[in-house]
Amino acid sequence: LLLILVLQILFNLCRLSERNCVEIVAKLIAEKQLDVVHTLDGKEYITPAQIAREIRDELYINGGRINIVDLQHILNVDLTHIESKASDIAKSDSSIQFVLGQLINETYLDQMAEEVNDRLQEAGQVTIAELCKLYDLPADFLTEALSERLGRIINGQMDTYDRGVIFTDAFVAQHKARIRGLFSAITRPTPISSLITQYKFQEHLLYSFLEEFISSGRLNGAVIGGRQDKAVYIPDIYSRTQNNWVDSFFKQNGYLEFDTLCRLGIPDPMNYIKKRYKTASMTTLKAVCVGRTIVDQVEASVEEAIRSGTWVDIQPLLPTSFSEEDASILLQQVMRTMQKHSASRTFGDTIVVSEQFISSCVSLFEQMMQHKAEKEVQNNHAHVLTEEDLKQAAIIAESMICVKKDKREDRKKKALEGAGSIRAGGGGNAREIRTRKTKKKGKRDEDSDEEMSTTSKQKQKEIIFMAQEEIEDILRNRLEDCPEEMICELAEHLMRPLSKSYQEVLHSVFMSTATSAAGANRKKTVKELQEEVSNFHNNIRLFEKGAKLFPDDTHVQLGKHLLKTICTDISNLLFNFLAGDLMMAVETYTTITAELRLKILAKLPEETRGPLSKLHNALSGKNIEEFLTILDGVAEVCGIMLKKGDKKKERQVIFQHRQALLEQVKATEEPALVLHLTSVLLFQLSTHNMLHAPGRCVPQIITFLMTKIPEDQYKLLLKYQGLVVKQLVGQQKKGGQADDDPGECNSIEKESEYDVETVRKELQELTPFVKDLVLKSRKTSLTEE
Repeated sequence: LLLILVLQILFNLCRLSERNCVEIVAKLIAEKQLDVVHTLDGKEYITPAQIAREIRDELYINGGRINIVDLQHILNVDLTHIESKASDIAKSDSSIQFVLGQLINETYLDQMAEEVNDRLQEAGQVTIAELCKLYDLPADFLTEALSERLGRIINGQMDTYDRGVIFTDAFVAQHKARIRGLFSAITRPTPISSLITQYKFQEHLLYSFLEEFISSGRLNGAVIGGRQDKAVYIPDIYSRTQNNWVDSFFKQNGYLEFDTLCRLGIPDPMNYIKKRYKTASMTTLKAVCVGRTIVDQVEASVEEAIRSGTWVDIQPLLPTSFSEEDASILLQQVMRTMQKHSASRTFGDTIVVSEQFISSCVSLFEQMMQHKAEKEVQNNHAHVLTEEDLKQAAIIAESMICVKKDKREDRKKKALEGAGSIRAGGGGNAREIRTRKTKKKGKRDEDSDEEMSTTSKQKQKEIIFMAQEEIEDILRNRLEDCPEEMICELAEHLMRPLSKSYQEVLHSVFMSTATSAAGANRKKTVKELQEEVSNFHNNIRLFEKGAKLFPDDTHVQLGKHLLKTICTDISNLLFNFLAGDLMMAVETYTTITAELRLKILAKLPEETRGPLSKLHNALSGKNIEEFLTILDGVAEVCGIMLKKGDKKKERQVIFQHRQALLEQVKATEEPALVLHLTSVLLFQLSTHNMLHAPGRCVPQIITFLMTKIPEDQYKLLLKYQGLVVKQLVGQQKKGGQADDDPGECNSIEKESEYDVETVRKELQELTPFVKDLVLKSRKTSLTEE
C-alpha cells in the first residue's frame, strides 16, 4: 500500500486513478491481506492501531476521562470499532478502566480524589451518594477508587459500619465531644432517634461512642432497645428513681401494670420485669404482671368456696386495673396449680362454683320433678319407654326379616313346582291365582319389613325436664346475689343432669304406680273389647264385599284405604289392650303410631309377639282377606271370640250406616262432600252393600253407577262432578296466582273470579237436586225394576 502511495506521488505516468485505488484496496481487504477500517464519510481508511493511538491521545487531551460516544464524532469511525478498541485498551492497560461507556485513567481518579479531599476537609464528611451524583459514576466504583486513596491523597477515614460515608479525624473528635457532652446532661429517658434528628449525629458513630462511654464508665446510664429506632437512653439517676418507684408500687400492690411502666419510659415492660425480679415468683398476664401475694389471695378464696360448698367471683377481689381477660387467665393458672377441677367448675371466666353448690341447685328441682313425673305418668304411659325398648324392637324386626326371607324362598320354590302342574286338572286355574297372590304378599312383606326396620332404628328423643329459660327464672328466685352470667351458664349446665334425673324419677314413679294405673286406665273389659272388635270385624267384611264389585285397580285402592283407616283402628285397639298388661296403654288408642306399636311389640312375650307382628305388617299391604285371616289368629291369641254377623244383623248395620250418611248429607253444603256422600249412598241403595271409599275414588263410583241408576240421575251426577272439579281447579289457580306479579295477572284474575263465581252459583242451584237423589230416593234400584 505504501509502494502504491509512493508511485502515485513520484511518477505521473504510472499514477492510478482514484477508482483503481479503491478497487485495489477493496480487493486486498476482501482477501484479508489488508486490515483497515473505513471512516464514516467514506473518504479515508484507518488502521486499528491508529484508532487505538488516537483514543489514547484523546483520553490524555480530555484529562483522563472521555465518553466513547464523543470519540465517534472526533475520530469519524463507527461506534462498534471504537467500543472494541476501548475494551482492548482497558484490558491491556491496568491504569485505564472502562466504566459505563467511559474510559477513565488513574490521572483522572487522582485528580478526583484531590477534589474529594478538599470537600472533605471543608465539610468534615462526605457521602458516596453525593459523590455519585456529582461525578456521575457508580457507587461501587467510587467506593473502591476512594478507598485506595485514603491516607495517601484523601486525609480521612471511612465508616466501618457504613462504607458510604467518609469523614475526617477532626470530625470524629468533634462528634465524640458533642455526644459525650449531650448525654452527660440528660436526666430523663430520651429516644436516641430524636437526638440523631435534632443534632444531626452520625448514627453508627453515635452508638459506637455511647457503648464506649458506658463501658468505660464515662456515662452512667444504659441504652434500652439496642440499635433500633425505638432505642432509648436512660441515665442512671432516672433509672434509680424509676426502680425505686416500681419497687415501692409492687411492694404495696403486689402487681405491675404494663401500661404504667410504658408511661414511666420503660419501652419493654415484660423484659424489664424479668430482669428486675429474677428471683421473685411472678405470673405474667395479658396486661399486668402479678406477684405471689395476689395469687395466694385468689387461691385462698377458691379453696374456701370449694370447702364451704359455695361460689366465688375473683374479679371483685382483684384491683380495678385487671381486665376480665387477665382475671380469666389468672384463674386458669390458679386452678391448674391447685388441681381442683374435679371439685369445681368455672363459669363466666372468673366465677368458680363448687360441685357441692351445683348439687344443691339440682335439689331445688326435686319436688317439681316429682309432681311433673306423676302428672306425666297419668297423662301418657308410653313416654316412659327407654332406648332399650327400641333396641329390642330393632332385634325383633331383623329376626322377622330373616324368617320371612326364608318363607319367601319356600313360597318361590312351591310356586315354581306348582307352575308345572297348572294344566294337570281343574284346580290349575285356582292354583295360578294363589301363586300370584303369594307373590304380592311377599312384596308387601318386604315393604313392611323395611318400614319396621327403619322405624325401629330411629333414635328416641331425649325427654326434656324444663326449658333453660324456666331454669334461669327459678335460679334467680332461689339464689340471691348471683351474677346474671353465672345464672345463665349454670342453667345451661344443669339442663342435662336435670333431664337425666327427671327420666329416672319418671321411670320410678311409673313403676311405683304401675299396678294401680294399669287397672284405672283400662276403660274396656274383655267383654266390651270383644264386642267392639267383632263390630269392627263385621264392618270390614261388609266394606270388602262392596269393594269387590269394582275392577281390580279400584278394588286395590279401596283395600289400601280400608287398611289405613278401619283396619289400623282395630289393630291399635288390640295393641292398646295388650299394652295395658305392660302398663303402657294410652288413653285414646287412635293416637298409637307405627313406632309405638313397635315399642309395644318389643315388650310382648314371644307367643303374642309373632301374630301381632304379622298384623302390624299386614297394614302396609293391599289384601283385606289376608288381614282378616291374620286378625282371626290375633283374636285367638288375645282370648277374644269374634262373633260372625248374621243376615239380620248385617241388614241392621247397613241401615244404620245409610242413616248416618244421610244425616251427613243433610248437614253439609260443601259441594265436594255432597258429591262424595251422594255417590256412596247411591252405591249402597243400588247394590245393598256398604262402601268405604276415599274422595279420589268418587269418579270410579259414578262410572259404576252408570248402569245402576236412571240416566237423568247419572247425567246430573256427571254435571255436578264436572262443576266440583272446576271449582277445585279454580281455587288452586287463584292460590297460585297470589305469588305472581299483580300487574301481569290482572286480566287473568278477573276472568278466573268470573268463572269461579259462575261455577259456585251453578253448584248452589244443583246441590238441592243432588241431595234429593238420596234423600227422596226410591226403595228399589234400576236393576230391581
